[in-house]
Amino acid sequence: MTTVKVKGKPTGIKEITLKNKDMIAMNFEETDSSNLPKELKNNKELLVLMNLQQWQGLVQSIVMTGDSLNKANDIIIEGEVKKIKLPDGSPKGVATIVCSRTEYLKEEKREKVKKETAKRKNENNIESHSNSNPSSGATSATNSTTNPTTNNDSVKKGINTEIEELHKKYEGVCQSCGQRCDKKVIYIKTLKNEKIIVCPDCNNGRERPKFKARKSVVDFTAGSLGLNSTEARKLLEDFPLQYALVSIGPQVRVYWTWNKKIGIGTLFARNTGEIFRIIFRKGVEVKKSPSSNDGNAKRKWVNKRAGKGNVFVKNIKYRIIDRTELPLEEIQVPDVFLEHTPRREKIDEKLKYYHQYQQLDKSVVVIKNGNDSELLDGYTRYIASKELNLKKAKVIIVEKADS
Repeated sequence: MTTVKVKGKPTGIKEITLKNKDMIAMNFEETDSSNLPKELKNNKELLVLMNLQQWQGLVQSIVMTGDSLNKANDIIIEGEVKKIKLPDGSPKGVATIVCSRTEYLKEEKREKVKKETAKRKNENNIESHSNSNPSSGATSATNSTTNPTTNNDSVKKGINTEIEELHKKYEGVCQSCGQRCDKKVIYIKTLKNEKIIVCPDCNNGRERPKFKARKSVVDFTAGSLGLNSTEARKLLEDFPLQYALVSIGPQVRVYWTWNKKIGIGTLFARNTGEIFRIIFRKGVEVKKSPSSNDGNAKRKWVNKRAGKGNVFVKNIKYRIIDRTELPLEEIQVPDVFLEHTPRREKIDEKLKYYHQYQQLDKSVVVIKNGNDSELLDGYTRYIASKELNLKKAKVIIVEKADS
């Protein structure tokens, strides 16, 4: 057996069962290696085997850099080259590497870490008791407190204290545009020899988005809070301007309010400004109303995804029986799904959403077939749950409406 370390990119991925264990078999195109055997160098047909926990960690590290799997060109794999008999239908390669460790770090970030490490080492040699922060320019609250090159506890404590003091001094308000911010997302800048806080948008030199709520979200809000459509839209689109930005990612940002007098607690918007989801405060009766701009009395009805009601899958009406959680192993996947694997980009979107909010965006839909629960809708979320190594999935159990 030969221990190797290679860098490259995936060209194909499939989940297999090997010795009663679920594994990921990944075709791997090697672009760089440290110690591959001579006969395997510059080979584009390697096969990597890894367990689901390793796969989950790799996907998470890729997503957290803002990349997707199909654009991840510098994955590092360490493992042993072994001869293994694989199940029929498994991907093939001229050599099989059984993974022991994975790593993904963009090249520019890797170089930055090296430079910062060397710089810190040099500064420590010059002034061993220095507590200063070596980085220059704007400092992110999140990045400053979690910088992987910072090993000095006093430095971390000093940065954290400075952020808290400035956040308190300016009451969490961006000194450039007036946006309220949680201290986890603020940046520190120096203006006329004075340190101020700014929001992520101002730090990156871009304007705050112009917010516009989806019509479905407006109707949802109007029906639940007893407002007409105009009032509901104003409440939603003014929300980000009045309350705190608490999280921001490559595509989505989150706003939150401490004001218990309004029914909305959390609001989700895309970085383009589209408001696509809200979470009401505890105690609000979640309802929905038909579109209305005239303020007349509205016919209210309970949001069907929140309980009993109907759902439509491919224009077929189904009656909701229950909303619960099921072990993934109890969900049967029909052949019609297995024959068409979702695009990798769609799966990556679900993974990114989970890593950002610790939950999938929606439940999967299953239908009872005797004692079995068959997947009816949500195959991409089902695959994402498997890749995340989740034991259970949130499901909506349905039956045909005419049954």
